Amino acid sequence: MSENAIKTPVAPLRILSLEGFRSMAEKVDKHISVSRKEREEASPDNLSFTGYYKESYLVDASVPRFSSGEAKGVINETIHGTDLFILADISNHNLTYNLYNTENGMSPDDHFQDLKRLIDACNGKARRINVILPFLYESRQDKRTILESLDCATALQELVQMGVKNIITFDAHDGRVQNSVPLEGFDNFYTSYQFLQSFLHTEDGVSIEKEDFIVVSPDVGGMSRAVFYANILGVDMGMFYKRRDYTVVNDGKNPILAHEFLGGNIAGKSVYIVDDMIASGESVLEVAAELKARKAERIYIAATFGLFTCGFEKFDEAYKNGIIDRVYTTNLIYTPKELIDKPYYTNVDVSKYLSLIIDTINHDSSVDDIMKSGGLIRNRLADYREKCRKAQ
Repeated sequence: MSENAIKTPVAPLRILSLEGFRSMAEKVDKHISVSRKEREEASPDNLSFTGYYKESYLVDASVPRFSSGEAKGVINETIHGTDLFILADISNHNLTYNLYNTENGMSPDDHFQDLKRLIDACNGKARRINVILPFLYESRQDKRTILESLDCATALQELVQMGVKNIITFDAHDGRVQNSVPLEGFDNFYTSYQFLQSFLHTEDGVSIEKEDFIVVSPDVGGMSRAVFYANILGVDMGMFYKRRDYTVVNDGKNPILAHEFLGGNIAGKSVYIVDDMIASGESVLEVAAELKARKAERIYIAATFGLFTCGFEKFDEAYKNGIIDRVYTTNLIYTPKELIDKPYYTNVDVSKYLSLIIDTINHDSSVDDIMKSGGLIRNRLADYREKCRKAQ
């Protein structure tokens, strides 16, 4: 990040995290503090960097809640003139609050409302407010097919109306939702490099060659994601088409009647299934079973967000029965320790990547180089293949 080593930041950096994202924010904070200390030591006479390094950029803030369920955002230190980054995990279901003497779980709506409360608490004092929502709020409700709400677009417009200048997210369900706020910054990042780096580390020795490896999208919507992986790895890809019953709605979605596979022969190959999220997991496990029935040798599942809304029992069973070999999701959202301890699970750490994004935006530098991970992946893949070749 040589450009950032020269360019003066927009304003002093501060990071404000909602409670549900605090552990990740602390990792990000540490990465930024270490890298900035190194830069400051390399340019000790540069007066433009006065106060550039801090041991911590985290802001002391909270959202106290009354017994009625009402709440307020409180910031306990000055954020005047700062470039403020507010981080929130709206999917964290591990937090609770007291509601009329009843323990009530935090919903995405609760988290989003708390986010707005803290933006409101800034009282216009920050020079710029940036919001990081790794899992974009209401991202699955991004288009209208009947008389229904457009929650994601409405939420983005709310943030912009409150003064937010940049909205940062990861692997949005449909990135075109940014059209709802065309005059403000909206960046949608992907974690392809982090996933492949983790995969090559945990599955050391697996052949990533065209005759041995294939990338599969579990549905039509994720095809572009699978195409990227297939092109960068130089392997074939396949896709499943979900045949649904559109006359029925269960749990807000149309039930799947069958998974139809579009692709070549996968017998004896390792299969890398890529998706943006695992919700209940029912769909991706049905896809894995279909692939195993077609004689796939190994099956790996990689999804940016692991919600696991129906628990882990079905994944435990699939692993026990040899249907799946490993599941990868990131720490961009809350991950229960129960899942981390599973023998088939790997949590992909994206904290360093997120710290680089924040640092780059704070310097008002282009994020294009960060978004383009192709070169990094090719270099890592070349090293891996050379290592495999020497081991033979």
